[in-house]
Amino acid sequence: MKHTESDLRTLLEEYTHDPAGRQPVPHLKAIVRRGRRTRRVRRALGAGTALAVAATATVLLTGPLRTGQGEAAQPPALARIEAPPKLREEFPVVLGAERSTLSLIHSERFSTTGAARTVTFTPTSHFTGYEVVCGDPRAWIVISSPLKGGEDGGTSGRCEGGGGGHHDKLSVPSGWLKGPQSIKVWVFPADAPVVKVAEELGRCVPSGESTTCDEQAAGRALRNQDVLDRLSAEVGERPGEWAVGIYDSPSPGPATTADSSGRPSPANATTAEPPGTSDPGQTTPQTTPQTTP
Repeated sequence: MKHTESDLRTLLEEYTHDPAGRQPVPHLKAIVRRGRRTRRVRRALGAGTALAVAATATVLLTGPLRTGQGEAAQPPALARIEAPPKLREEFPVVLGAERSTLSLIHSERFSTTGAARTVTFTPTSHFTGYEVVCGDPRAWIVISSPLKGGEDGGTSGRCEGGGGGHHDKLSVPSGWLKGPQSIKVWVFPADAPVVKVAEELGRCVPSGESTTCDEQAAGRALRNQDVLDRLSAEVGERPGEWAVGIYDSPSPGPATTADSSGRPSPANATTAEPPGTSDPGQTTPQTTPQTTP
């Protein structure tokens, strides 16, 4: 049973009156005021506790949200930016003791990797050379060029600043100077699963004393069409800068240049000597046979 303030007041008045009927003791009003003050203090303390609990709950709820917002506001990691590859103006040719230089007569630039590209040009001699340069020197490349017997030759391996070769009178196909000719080029990202695909297709043949499918063996395996097809399907097209240069004896007109959309592109630059793997019948600018990087 609950007592109201009025009940308590009446009870106190009854017990504080003298039996003779005198006035209540002088401390009654003080007792009532003290009771009221006590209740106010308790209510204030209760309200303060509720505010503190609410504030704590707000911090707990909003804390992780603020952290998430802070993480979302952080800038994403910058993607690796490849420097535009540069083609040199001249291509050195070494045939035994004879040395000569071919000039850049045509170039094309591309901004994606993973698919075959055909580069068409008009040769001016039997010594036409070609070179591929890549924004990422660790990219994988394959260059396929027709040979005199009708088969395809070329080079494959890591780009490493350039890969290519050139024809001579013994390797050039018949009718080479009668019209436009073409080469086919594949460029794959540096992390393309070349070794895995070559092993799965049984195309990786170790050389020398090696018993594993190393990069040299994987580079040679890239010359197989089934390896190229599987690799293209697995990798797909990815962003990647690279360029092809065609070199020959200077023609009467200026060198032709184009990018993957057919727009003109600069052809001047310098690069290192082209590494790679060459087939018999095609010579390269080095004085020693090329090997796959």
